[in-house]
Amino acid sequence: MRFNKAFTLIELLIALLILGILGVAFVRIMSTSLHATGRINADNELLGEAQIAEQIIASKAMTAWYFYPPGTEVKFNGGDTTYNALAESSTWRVGSDPILAMILPPRNFGGGCTSGGATEGCYRLLAYYAFPRSHYQTSVGATQQLQDDPRNDDTWVLMEFRANLYGFEPNATCSNIPIPDGGFSGLSGRLLVEYVQPETEAPNYTIFDVQPDGRVVLNLRMRKAITGTTLKVPRASQPPLSLEVNARNFLVGCQ
Repeated sequence: MRFNKAFTLIELLIALLILGILGVAFVRIMSTSLHATGRINADNELLGEAQIAEQIIASKAMTAWYFYPPGTEVKFNGGDTTYNALAESSTWRVGSDPILAMILPPRNFGGGCTSGGATEGCYRLLAYYAFPRSHYQTSVGATQQLQDDPRNDDTWVLMEFRANLYGFEPNATCSNIPIPDGGFSGLSGRLLVEYVQPETEAPNYTIFDVQPDGRVVLNLRMRKAITGTTLKVPRASQPPLSLEVNARNFLVGCQ
């Protein structure tokens, strides 16, 4: 004898309920997994950008002939991209403000140095400094602006400034070191990296630490607010990304 068994309405409803619960659980697992993957990717991106920025600065500092010591006042006069928006001043003070300023030796010591075009023989001023991302956005033209990201306008950007020191030749006692005092009109700063955590934000740190023996310690922390969370690289419980540079061409006694 054969019996045809059919599902009752209650059994169908129970089956649908179980499928619904399983579906919700699956969606939540997938969402959590995607969120974790997105966070890991964002963390790695911030870490990579910080490491690249430090390597760029280190590669220049390694060849430096002179570092401007703490207490030196530096003024570029290059417009808003060189303005010290943190202190609301056109002047930067090494050691107090987030700035590293140095003199690089000529690429070609026999090449001459004239404003008419012979620049390979010039000593060169190079500086790295930081100010708020929001200031950068208002300092540059539309084609240079970063992607609009108001959640992160209070983070910092690291900038680079370059200029040839026409006519400068160091003497034996280093008594004629040129102090940047605003003689670089028309030159602008260039963006190096964004989403730098401000020095004053916990955990606080110092981006540039200039030592009198030709060493510079670079420290970086990155911070970026994304949907639902704020990323910090390294994490608050960890020390900043640190890199010590020893200048190979540094002239001891000039500090």
